[in-house]
Amino acid sequence: MEPGQEREPGRQLNSEAPPARPAPGPMTEGALSPQRGVEEGLVDRRRMDGQASEFSVHNLPPCLDHEVEFFVPNALNYALGEQVRSETKTVGNFKFKILVFPGGTQMSAGPQVSAFVEAEQRPDLDKRWCFPGVKYQVTMINWLDYRRSVNKGDTWSFCQEGIDRGWHDMVRVAELTPESGWLGGDDNNTLYFRAQCYVRQADHINTSNDYNTKKETGYIGLKNHGATCYMNGLLQSLFHVGEFRKIVYSIPCDEDGNKEQAADEAEGRTPSLIHALQNVFYKLQTSDQAVDCKELMRSFGWDTTDAFTQHDAQELNRILCDRLEEQMKGTPSDGSIKDLFEGEMENYIECINVDYKSKRNETFYDIQLNIKAEDGRELRNIEESLRDFTAEERLDGDNLYEAEGHGKQPAKKGIRFKRFPPVLNLQLKRFHFDLEKMDMVKLNTRFEFQKRLDLSSFAPGAGTYVLYAVLVHNGDVNSGHYYAYIRPNLDGGWLKFDDDNVTPCSEFAAVDDNYAGNDLAIWNYFQIPPKELKTASALTKARIHNAYILVYIREDKANHILEAPDPQTVNPSMVDRCLQEVKDAEARQREKKEQQTKIKIKLIFEKNLMQMTGFWEPSEIPVESIQKMGRDDPVKDLMQAIELQKGVPMQCMALFSLQYRHGNRPVRFSFMNPNDTFRRIPMITQTAPDINDLHLTVLVVAARAYDPATLQLMDKAQPAQLSKWSEDNQLLLIVQYFCPVSQKILTLGCFYMEQTDQIASVVRSGWLASKLKPHIESKTIEPLNGEDMEWRCWEETSATDFSPLDVDNKAKEAQLQTGDVLIWQLGPPQRPADAPPEPERAPDEVPPSFPVNDVCDFAKLRANAVDMNVTLHDYRQPLCVDGVVSNGRWGPPRPTSAAPLMAKKDGQPPSPANATKEESPEEIALSQCVSKFEMPKEKEMKMDLRWLLRHVTGSISREFGLGVPEARIWLFSGPPSSVSDDPLNARMIRNEEPTLKDLLYSYSRRQLHAVQIPELKADPNSTFLCLRFFDSQVREVGCEIIAVNPGGTIQEVLDSASEIVEANPTWGIRTPLRVFEVSDGRLYQKVCKARAYINSLSCVGRSNIFYHSLRVEEDPEANGPPPDTNLWEIAHCDRHSQQTFGQPVLLPLGKGEKSGSIKARCKEKLQVPDSEFKSWRLVRFSRGIRVHLKDDEAWDSEPDCKLYLEHATSGNTAARQSRFNKPLTIRG
Repeated sequence: MEPGQEREPGRQLNSEAPPARPAPGPMTEGALSPQRGVEEGLVDRRRMDGQASEFSVHNLPPCLDHEVEFFVPNALNYALGEQVRSETKTVGNFKFKILVFPGGTQMSAGPQVSAFVEAEQRPDLDKRWCFPGVKYQVTMINWLDYRRSVNKGDTWSFCQEGIDRGWHDMVRVAELTPESGWLGGDDNNTLYFRAQCYVRQADHINTSNDYNTKKETGYIGLKNHGATCYMNGLLQSLFHVGEFRKIVYSIPCDEDGNKEQAADEAEGRTPSLIHALQNVFYKLQTSDQAVDCKELMRSFGWDTTDAFTQHDAQELNRILCDRLEEQMKGTPSDGSIKDLFEGEMENYIECINVDYKSKRNETFYDIQLNIKAEDGRELRNIEESLRDFTAEERLDGDNLYEAEGHGKQPAKKGIRFKRFPPVLNLQLKRFHFDLEKMDMVKLNTRFEFQKRLDLSSFAPGAGTYVLYAVLVHNGDVNSGHYYAYIRPNLDGGWLKFDDDNVTPCSEFAAVDDNYAGNDLAIWNYFQIPPKELKTASALTKARIHNAYILVYIREDKANHILEAPDPQTVNPSMVDRCLQEVKDAEARQREKKEQQTKIKIKLIFEKNLMQMTGFWEPSEIPVESIQKMGRDDPVKDLMQAIELQKGVPMQCMALFSLQYRHGNRPVRFSFMNPNDTFRRIPMITQTAPDINDLHLTVLVVAARAYDPATLQLMDKAQPAQLSKWSEDNQLLLIVQYFCPVSQKILTLGCFYMEQTDQIASVVRSGWLASKLKPHIESKTIEPLNGEDMEWRCWEETSATDFSPLDVDNKAKEAQLQTGDVLIWQLGPPQRPADAPPEPERAPDEVPPSFPVNDVCDFAKLRANAVDMNVTLHDYRQPLCVDGVVSNGRWGPPRPTSAAPLMAKKDGQPPSPANATKEESPEEIALSQCVSKFEMPKEKEMKMDLRWLLRHVTGSISREFGLGVPEARIWLFSGPPSSVSDDPLNARMIRNEEPTLKDLLYSYSRRQLHAVQIPELKADPNSTFLCLRFFDSQVREVGCEIIAVNPGGTIQEVLDSASEIVEANPTWGIRTPLRVFEVSDGRLYQKVCKARAYINSLSCVGRSNIFYHSLRVEEDPEANGPPPDTNLWEIAHCDRHSQQTFGQPVLLPLGKGEKSGSIKARCKEKLQVPDSEFKSWRLVRFSRGIRVHLKDDEAWDSEPDCKLYLEHATSGNTAARQSRFNKPLTIRG
């Protein structure tokens, strides 16, 4: 028998036993009337300890809170199919009983005791009620030895259609005897059962495919676009606040730009935030289907990565309201969001012994309530958390308050609420930084919240608030799902808004079920000895779905705040716009469906080609008109339509469509047979800016007797019969002209000719001269001068590939075909291939100018011209790896908007008031350095990829006004103090000077980083070293470059460093000095010995001396460390990635020194603030085991250990970011 089977379907549930047997009484809820006596008898038996075995039932623990116990007396008196039920047990809001068939069911193989868990009918819930994933366990207990009990468990979603679940084959009826232990009690004829249920979540409802949320609830949901459930829950909670919806509706949009914006949105461009939010709200109020939020996400400036990145709902709420308020400034709605959501509180400090008070008022949009107090207490409800929030702190002892005019005084410090907003948002701080785990964790402890909240004790006149919405987070700190329970009407019931699904639910599901806490899990304790049972604890599981944001509304204003506004009354122009957008969307939908049967054709004529300039680009051809034809219509039907529109007979025209060619797949025109259907002609997307815009681009060519501009017959000439076109005999060419003086390329039109005609017939027929005449008259190009000139022609296969043609050859001999693009030019005779090259230019830093004699030279000029972003770095710029700078600042860098930077002396960064772009974390960190250097400067420069290295460096020197030889400028692909890449100058090809193209090989970004090297006296054999000087706080205070002989010793480096230190007394560094190398946040080797050779350093031979540098600092242990100590390295380690970073600390550590002492010394040396250092941990790594050291532990209790200071890195660069910790922004 399979576990977890349902009982026999369709079986009648008898209310009493058959009269042939002793009637067990009515089968109502609860035990039978004799059962009470059985229970009393069981109690008596439990008192007779001497008569019971060790594993008898009297040693079982009492029933657990999620467990029901059931005794069935007179068990042998039941016939097949007779049933009996236990009393009801409630777990959460799930009610269940044990259903027993002592004589078995029709489905059991022979008479066997059958037992089931049966859910109680719930008339108070929707008839589609369901309790999903309930884990249950049924145990038939053996009276003599509970270890022999039959225990079975399974999982089932209980609902109206599946109301019970259990087993038909617990024990065979034939085995029911007192001797076997299955019968017991005073009558030795009683069965004993226990059942447990673990209910994972409160009631849901089962929805089918035809479930209509609008019809069932009156509301609709929002589509999830990846991981946007947090946004959907927040938007629903805001939308159902009618006053907020009214504010959004009332915000004016730019009426003049609406039509243009609607067109932009149809093309996928970015709409305004107000426009998009109005659309979402209006659709939520009027539509019958779930609303798409893609337009709103585009208005945020989000891309696909943002859609699949889950963020915090409360964080989004703050940013969204801020952006709305920014866009509402100066409008009639300005300040209305504050009136709805903004409260005010007072921060105060009051001296105890003197009359001095300090008060500061601040506003809030939400209150963040602790689930766990700072002292570790678990707070049980909102009132306790608010008391904790407003608890007074005593400032005394070492923490006295500096009162102006009174000196240090004992004082009390705290927060008082002055007023609460009409709509109160409470964020429960379930995400908490655990100092033991040194990581973020989610607190799932039980926290209750009232449906009515009296706040009168916290602020004067605060009154009573009613619970309106509960935003739930289901999951852990790394992942999860958001959904919302909302009461749109306080007189109505609760609704669950889960993305696009909206369902009714009970008040228990919306409120009580989201308190969190631990639930008793299924526990099979029937194999545990009695001694262990006495001390064993029941298994529990944390309820990971719990309230995260609570929204309360002031009771006396609730009806007004929640009243749904009429959009037509609030903003009729917005309604008109939304209705028009709906119509436009429907039209686009119809057009998509129409594409199944019809094809869109973009018609172009020769006059449209004549508007084009530059190299051949099919996507830039102007379109004359758009026609739609059936896919099974022949091409000649289109020709007939053109004849009716333009008046050109079908016999005098030919049609050509853009198609891919074989080989390198250029797009060219191809002849369309009039008898072919459009279905046989493939469509391409290369010519469309929108890949979904499938169409045919068709060129209509009329006979040359027709004026291309008007399509009128000229001088009653006899037009050619193009309807007789044959690909074997004719071809069509697109003809362009290049003027080397004006350096312009003009498209002159299309020229058809016989395959046997010479290419020169384009010129000799006079067609080319007639097409050039208006351009010469308008002075677009220079006049044609035939003296010592000849016509030259190239076939253009791409914008960079041209094949010269012999104009005297026939088209067939030149293998030309329809659609080929020819470029003509009148110029000097072509230079023979074996002609000597042009003389070499002077070897200086002035970039050469490359002459343009023909279209090939022009194409090379276009292909090699680049706009380079050049950043000039000071060689003294501090080391900045992964955004980490040794500037003595710990924790995340503060943006200049929060801490304005004043302009510093000697070229330090200017005030951000003049900044044109947002500063990066690296720039903020560099600006806070104590060393003197000039911040990077950035300029855009036009360059040519054919320039030699000296041309590039010379141009940079002149552009930045350096006035130094080009050899003293080194180029890098990234900031030289941040990346280890070698200088680009080092890339030599066969000892030849590289070009800019060589420098950028395999480097797609058009960006260069330049450093001016100071002038040093050095012989050819010298090597350069970069010395970075650090003070006693391990802050980089200076940087210099020296030239040394690699065969010398480290002492020479120390001598040079000592001279530099003596010349810079403000650095605060004293001699003697020590030097060592740091790589990836760790010492490359111990302190370099003075007698060691310079060429033993790993940085010698490295081209990027700014990254591979030497650390120089004062040596307090020059005469040896203190007795019984060792100089030890303590590196910084990122708590998340476990990667080392920054500059390690060197301290003399005593044998057995405690971790707390070492941490205190590190804090003092690095000058880390208390608020930051409290989250730092000292970590020991030994023999592959990583241990967080407690303050009373010795650091050296394990051999060969390494020490780390584990904390959050102050850097925040792309190198340490991923899509999972991408910051939340609204850029719209």
